[in-house]
Amino acid sequence: MGDLAPDGIRSLLNKKSAAYRNCQVDEQELSEEELAEFLADKPKALKRPILTNGHKVVLGFIEDEMKELL
Repeated sequence: MGDLAPDGIRSLLNKKSAAYRNCQVDEQELSEEELAEFLADKPKALKRPILTNGHKVVLGFIEDEMKELL
């Protein structure tokens, strides 16, 4: 995610998702690599949709930002 997402991979985690809540994992205790592995194993824990134009990223359904990006 680099410069597009200031919080890096942590910004991809949807803490409200059932996939995250049911796992009883504390994301603060996970390294970036462990969090990446968790998200690869549990893709339903990702914020969706993920939209980018190469300069900006919109994570989740934020209608105004999505329209602006598109």
